Amino acid sequence: MKKLSALTLFAICLILILSCNNKVTIISEKNTADTVKVEKPSPPDSALIPDLNGKIEIKVVFTKNPTSATANFSKLKYNKSKAILMEFDDAALTVTNAYQKLSNTFYTDGCGNNKNYSLGLAVNGRNQYNNQEIGLYNGFAATYAERLPLIQKGMDIMNHSYYHNEDGNFNNGKDRLKNVRELDEMILLKERYKMNTLIVPSDYAGFHKAASAYGYIGGASQGTFDDFVQIGKYNPKNKLSDVKSFNYLAIRRAFSDDWSNNGAQWELVNSLFADNTFDFFEIGTHGIKDPKAVQNFNQWIDNIVSKSKDKMIFCSLREFLEYSYVKDHVTKKEKIDGNTLTIALDYSTVLNKNISWYDLSLLVNSDKTISSVSINNKDFSLSYNKAGNLINISKRKIKW
Repeated sequence: MKKLSALTLFAICLILILSCNNKVTIISEKNTADTVKVEKPSPPDSALIPDLNGKIEIKVVFTKNPTSATANFSKLKYNKSKAILMEFDDAALTVTNAYQKLSNTFYTDGCGNNKNYSLGLAVNGRNQYNNQEIGLYNGFAATYAERLPLIQKGMDIMNHSYYHNEDGNFNNGKDRLKNVRELDEMILLKERYKMNTLIVPSDYAGFHKAASAYGYIGGASQGTFDDFVQIGKYNPKNKLSDVKSFNYLAIRRAFSDDWSNNGAQWELVNSLFADNTFDFFEIGTHGIKDPKAVQNFNQWIDNIVSKSKDKMIFCSLREFLEYSYVKDHVTKKEKIDGNTLTIALDYSTVLNKNISWYDLSLLVNSDKTISSVSINNKDFSLSYNKAGNLINISKRKIKW
């Protein structure tokens, strides 16, 4: 009878954990004279959006017939010049504290839309000592239910291996592919989310190879890159010009658990905006574990906002990589007819099929002024800036 009561109590607790529900607040702003903005948030229970494998058309109408008109992809999303990429490792519960700040910290897309700062959460599948499922580890790690509203705010879930270590009571030994595959399958089953990036656990060799073989788009580590020539040969201060067309890209990241004013993140930010010696960096952390660390994290974010002057994106590795990958692999064709430039984009040449962010930013070069812009696919959000000749198209898949 006692055994039955214990099982019943466990089942009730499990139901309560899985039934957590969080609200998402959407923040908008008024249009400026030369911008058009569209907000298209997707609720957690939204319908499944299929992969995009076909063609879309963007029509740019000018005030008069142009002598010439072309459109080229900007190097960075929203035509920014700098980027900071970040992730919290080990499904850190304090990612929820971070998003209290990030959800209310913005850069713009150059067309009247606020975009909140976001990052990645590198997760494991099970604890190697007690085999506890990390996504149900209530009070110790960010659970499945706690992750969902953060995904809505731009967070990415990253593969950090099914078991973090290759030893312990429970492990997959040195089988890197099994660790990558089993975690990918678990997250797909439990969260309907398909991962596409990796954070190497510890300094184990072989994880980049496994992630690439499994079809991921890239990964990061402080110093382990297998046979890949990493971005950031000697340090994490990286140039955009070093990011060439790729199928899998390995990046050297920085790391800091020191959230005092002496942490490595402060020097990186100061150097990033001091000059143009480098364009972006990636940094990881195990979290912000006490009120003082939260306060210093918030101050660090405020310092970035002050220095960046809206010339930077703050996002996950995946969002950064998928923009570069899509713009380098999509097929673009253009045609002028009277006062209209038609831009045809064929996504069938984008071979990676795990894409979450299908976003693209285009800069129009013409001797005439833009009158209006339209797109023929209702799954995409469209925004444009007439004065800046900037066009953004946005589509994110968050449910598989």
